[in-house]
Amino acid sequence: MKSVRLFFTKKGDARFVSHLDMNRMMTRLVRKAGLDIWYTEGFNPHPYMTFALPLPLGFEGLYEIMDIRINDDSFDISKIPDIMNGVCPKSIHFFDAKEPDKKVGAIAFAEYEIIFDDVGEVRNKLSSFLVEKPIIAKKRTKKGDMKEIDLSDKIKDFCITSENGNTKLKIILPAGSNDNINPSILLEAFYNKNSDVYYCYDVTRTAILDGNMKKFK
Repeated sequence: MKSVRLFFTKKGDARFVSHLDMNRMMTRLVRKAGLDIWYTEGFNPHPYMTFALPLPLGFEGLYEIMDIRINDDSFDISKIPDIMNGVCPKSIHFFDAKEPDKKVGAIAFAEYEIIFDDVGEVRNKLSSFLVEKPIIAKKRTKKGDMKEIDLSDKIKDFCITSENGNTKLKIILPAGSNDNINPSILLEAFYNKNSDVYYCYDVTRTAILDGNMKKFK
């Protein structure tokens, strides 16, 4: 039995597929592809399949990760992306497969690209907001309560540029089991600070990173 880490993009209509439905869809796609993967044991066997960092609903992802186990150790795993793409909708595209280098617990950060439909005012407001101390935001705890947190020390890096009449924010935030900041929390704090304006935006997760700021593999 061989562990395999698959890398794929989730774009277009797929961004509206919840994590639970994504699990169900991938289970069907793996079966349709005819991959000989390992099934869990017990009364209700199902394909072993885990996602490194589930993508929030409404976000696109360019570096999504799914782990499976192949029963045949001699199988050429480099063929899996093409096999999966043969049964996937256009909004899901597999681009790499390899044996895992690290455990999921090594994930520390995620990189996002946020596009705003404005090139002037929002850029100036963002530039000022992201260097404030503190940046107070509200985050829901595991118990369901809301608590205030300071995001100013959690922003690892950011860059603001203008492109095609839009403002583009590239930002790196904590991700993983120890600390996980959804960019929606940051955006909500930004709009609470600037309640007189609102700009439509799209969010894409462009990379999942380890503690050394390297792509998680």
